[in-house]
Amino acid sequence: MADAFRTALNQIHALAHDHRSGAAEIAARAATILIEFARRSGQPDPRLAYRLPELAEALHTAQPSMASLINLANLIQRAAEQNRISPRKLQTTLEHFRRGLDRATNQIARLFARRLRRQTTVLSYSYSSTVLAALLTARKKMARVFCSESRPLLEGRTLAQKLAAAGVPVTFLADAALPARLAESDLVVVGADAVLETAYVNKVGTRLLQEQARGAGKPFYLLADTSKFLPPALARFFRIEAKPAAELWPHAPAQIEIENRYFEQAPFAAHVVLLCEWGAFSSARLRAWLARQPVARRWRL
Repeated sequence: MADAFRTALNQIHALAHDHRSGAAEIAARAATILIEFARRSGQPDPRLAYRLPELAEALHTAQPSMASLINLANLIQRAAEQNRISPRKLQTTLEHFRRGLDRATNQIARLFARRLRRQTTVLSYSYSSTVLAALLTARKKMARVFCSESRPLLEGRTLAQKLAAAGVPVTFLADAALPARLAESDLVVVGADAVLETAYVNKVGTRLLQEQARGAGKPFYLLADTSKFLPPALARFFRIEAKPAAELWPHAPAQIEIENRYFEQAPFAAHVVLLCEWGAFSSARLRAWLARQPVARRWRL
């Protein structure tokens, strides 16, 4: 078990360096790492329950702005609280979580596609594997997708390339130029790294884009599966980290303070449609769902 544990721990730590993949993709990789750990752990071993809290700690610190990793950490922490948790039972629990991610993405994509009319022009910002799946599912209804660079790491190029490869007409812009295309768009769609009680978290610039969409009278879709819905008791583990200054300005003058944050919170508003695998969630339905989620005993407030 010791070798399996060290391997899993190192692989989880490595997730902290992935700043280009979507939250759902990183969550799926994290679940795969833990499934392999459970598989390699072999026969029931009382030490398993003592290993899981350390893996849970590594998970929620690897990407603390991604709620799905915090929720996954909570899942294995709850497993550790069970007496005589077996590797096989843990593996089954984790496989259910990973399958749920795939099912949720596909269901959100179908629900989104059903809402669109023919020849819809969509504006999207940043990269989300959930948004990509939704746009690909609805590609026959797409007249055009406007998307932008998503600086500083330019992950917006990934969205543009994958859409174009599927035959979707794409116009690619600088981030600052994106809002100017709202007038030509029928709606805006974005993903999220976390959904909190009164706000969601996405790429810096999302909040302003949401306000501009409201002013232009455009529907604003937020696509996020429930693995990203963060109960209040777990929200204290969530934080938006500062990223390397060199991503914005390599070798900048020492007297200049550089702030590089990828994400920001955007409040829910009347024109924002939160679409998850269970359909559209109102604020009341979101709060009720969050209140029902089980939280490990050691993490309850």
